This record gives sequence, C-alpha cells and structure tokens, in this order.
Amino acid sequence: MGKHKLSTDNFLVLPTAVMHEQLACLASYGAVLFWLHTLAALFLCLLIWAYPPFSAGLLVAWLGGIVILAASCWWTSSHFQIDKISEDSLLSRTQRYVLLSTLLHALWGASGILLFTQQLAVLAVHSALLLLISLGALPILLLSWPIASVQIAAVLLPMALMLLWPSEAIFRLLSLVLVAAALVAVLASRPLAQLMSNFQQAQLKLLEQMNTDSLTQLPNRRQFEQLFKLEWRRSARTREPLALLMLSIDQATDTQASEQCVIALASYLKSAVQRAGDLVARYDEQRFIVLLPMTNPEEVAQLAEKLRKAIEYKQLTCAQLNSLTVSIGAASCQPQVTREQTYLENDQQDVAYPALLLKACEYALRQANQRGGNQVMIEPVAN
Repeated sequence: MGKHKLSTDNFLVLPTAVMHEQLACLASYGAVLFWLHTLAALFLCLLIWAYPPFSAGLLVAWLGGIVILAASCWWTSSHFQIDKISEDSLLSRTQRYVLLSTLLHALWGASGILLFTQQLAVLAVHSALLLLISLGALPILLLSWPIASVQIAAVLLPMALMLLWPSEAIFRLLSLVLVAAALVAVLASRPLAQLMSNFQQAQLKLLEQMNTDSLTQLPNRRQFEQLFKLEWRRSARTREPLALLMLSIDQATDTQASEQCVIALASYLKSAVQRAGDLVARYDEQRFIVLLPMTNPEEVAQLAEKLRKAIEYKQLTCAQLNSLTVSIGAASCQPQVTREQTYLENDQQDVAYPALLLKACEYALRQANQRGGNQVMIEPVAN
C-alpha cells in the first residue's frame, strides 16, 4: 500500500474486504450523483444563456467538462462493485475516483468565477445550485473527511470571494451565507465522519475475530483460504513458485491434552516461521498449514525436514507427553492462470488450480501418517 499516497485517514489501512464493502456503498450513489451534476449544470447553463455577454462556447465547454468528469466518476465507481478485484486495482481506482471527484467539484467552483454575473436572480439560483452540489460531496466521507471538506470548500468559496467585489450589501450578505454554509457543512460532517470511522474499526475487529483461531490466536482456515487464493494469483502474475506445508501431531491424546499440545505447537510455529510473506494458520483441530511464497520443491523439502527435526529436538512438552513429534506433508508448484487477468477473476477457473496444490499437500500428509509419523513426505503437483 505504500506506493498509494492518498490522504484518506485510516481507510487505506483497512483490510481489502472492508475497503471493498465501503467502496461498493460509495458506488451505489454513482448514478444519482451523475444526474445531479449533469442536470444542475444544464439548468445553470440555460439560465445564464438568457443573460449576455456569456458566449455559447464558454457555456458548452464548461458543461462538457462537468458531464465528462461526472461520467468518469460514475464509471470509475462502478468497478467498486465487482466481487473479485485485486488490492492494487482497488487502491488505484480509489485514488482515481478521489482525483476525478475533486476536479469535478473544483470545476463547479470555477463556475463562480467564469460564469459570474451581477444579475441578482441568477446569482441566487447559481448559489443555491452550488450549495446543492456541495452536499453531493458528503458520500466521500466514506473515504476521508479532509477530502470531503476540500471539495465542499472548492465549490463554495470561489463564488463567495467573487461576491465581495460588488459594493451592494446584498452581494456581501450572499457571500457571508455561502461562507457560513461551507463552515456548517464541514463542521457538521465531522461527527458523521467519526461515526463512520468507528463503524469501520468495529468491522475490522469483527473481521479479526472471524479470521483468528480462538485457541491458538493464529489465522484460521477461513483466513488462510482467502490469503492462499490471493497469493496464488500474485505468484501466477509474477511467475514465482508457491509451496504449502501441512503438519499434524503424531501423538493421540484426550481433548484437554490435545489442546495443550496444539497451543505448544502453535507457539513454536509462530516463532519459527518468520520469513516475510509466510503464513502459519490452524487448518483444523489437529492440523496446521504453512503458506510459503517463492519456494520451489527442493526448498520446501529442506524447510519441512528442518522444521520436523527442530520440533522433535525442541522437545515441546504438553500435558502428560514428554515431547511431541509431527508428520509433515509438503507440495510446491508454479501457479498458472487460464487467461489474462486484470482486476476481474473467474472463480471456477481460479479455484481449481489452487485446490490441486492443497490436495497434493493433504495426500502427502496422509502418506507420512500411514508410514508411522515423524517424517516428511513430498507430493509432486502436475501443472
């Protein structure tokens, strides 16, 4: 995420699933905002057309800019609703949406300068439309309160400054109204933005609970499967190998002793597997799984045997057992995709291939168990 320099408060530190949900909510306003901007701009142009000396070229150019930017915002936000979108695509499209929507509101603000007239009736309608457009910036609170505040100010302040030039008091009063409206909108939206931030943090905590095994505090099977698919796609794009290790405890124990052994093994795995990008997760009651990016078959065999010996010689103690041993199944392959992928993935084509690697790893573990345990088995994967 570091390459995406976007001032969006805590939004970009949220998990991709939470960001996707928030952006999909923002996208639901896309059509409404497009028609709001387009119809408001068309109405303003028709109104000003009746009051020369504004040229048709200026009005058409400004109206065209509004329509193009509004349509671009709508088109960009529509991709937030796609179920399968990579994290990089999600962040880049968020950045693009913020840029386009800010330009759109700045162009509305420019109308306060380019289309300024001293006709009081036109100014009153123009100001009312700008107030309406400034409210259209509120959905951006889902991303950032500062950005929403900048967009509101960009819409209202240029007109407020222009209204200071005429000497009549009514113009200065109208300027004061716009400045006051901008301040009220910015300040009143702050508690709403804080409420949204609290909701996002609550979502984050709930997601962490859903993705964490309560006994070992390791990622659970649900989170492993999500990250496994993401890592598969990344490895397929970069043409790097991907490996899995699956471990099970050899000794049969009762429930309480089993939990103690699971906790002891989880604690050791957490400290032993520390390479950047690796993931240790609890797969089920007796099995752990380790995700190893950029690891070929020779390397995964060496890592598995090193880990098995370390657990045996470490003499992890739990319950009535003096030590425990593990069986390990390992597999590695070069992830492949069946077609060129951009931001959209095909589940039926995308899941079948990761399943081959996972099944190979499970088969290798069964072989290790059937041969007496405390050993490593490697299963090749046919690409």
